[in-house]
Amino acid sequence: MDYWVVIAHVVVIWVLAVMTPGANVLLTINTALNHDRSLARYSALGVSLAILLWAFFGASGLMVLLTLYPQLFTVMKVVGGCYLVYLGLGQLYRTRKQRTLTQKQRNLLEAGEQFDYQSSPTKLKLTCTAFLTSILNPKTGFFIVSLFSVSVPKDISVAMMLNIMVIMATITLIWHLFLAYSFSHPLAKQAYQKVSAFIDYLTGGLFTILGVKIMVS
Repeated sequence: MDYWVVIAHVVVIWVLAVMTPGANVLLTINTALNHDRSLARYSALGVSLAILLWAFFGASGLMVLLTLYPQLFTVMKVVGGCYLVYLGLGQLYRTRKQRTLTQKQRNLLEAGEQFDYQSSPTKLKLTCTAFLTSILNPKTGFFIVSLFSVSVPKDISVAMMLNIMVIMATITLIWHLFLAYSFSHPLAKQAYQKVSAFIDYLTGGLFTILGVKIMVS
């Protein structure tokens, strides 16, 4: 198969895949809405690094192990699902806590007192959270295996493998940076503030549902 035909197949399929709403997209949007643009970029970085690793697994054939040993796939589903449930329940808890704090802050302001604002997560924490969210999702891995089986020749060269890995990671990074910049825009944040409680509860619920769905699928 011609080199550029392979690259074109990978680009088209992966662009469509990376734009599909899922846990990764949800996490980047949530980070952009709740924090500033610079922090949201690290969420995009974490997802891209995970895709780079998944692409290596797919190209090198390591994902075949999950097919040969279903127990490993089951463990991945349970661990990945539990992690998403953890993120979801954590989001619900923080939203509830934030609403309580907001009311207390209003009371303190009315009384003329000072209060401490909630600190933002570190860049490393955001990168690790995004990385784990993506790398612990076995469906991402099996989609990449399907992509390689359909679009990539079996006798793939090392150079082509590395190029495909970089291309997939770059496409992912560009899309998630676009989400980070779009949803951290002042207009997006203004709209978000009007329905922040609903969106935060919805986000937490979706993470939890996705986690349970992965575990039972």
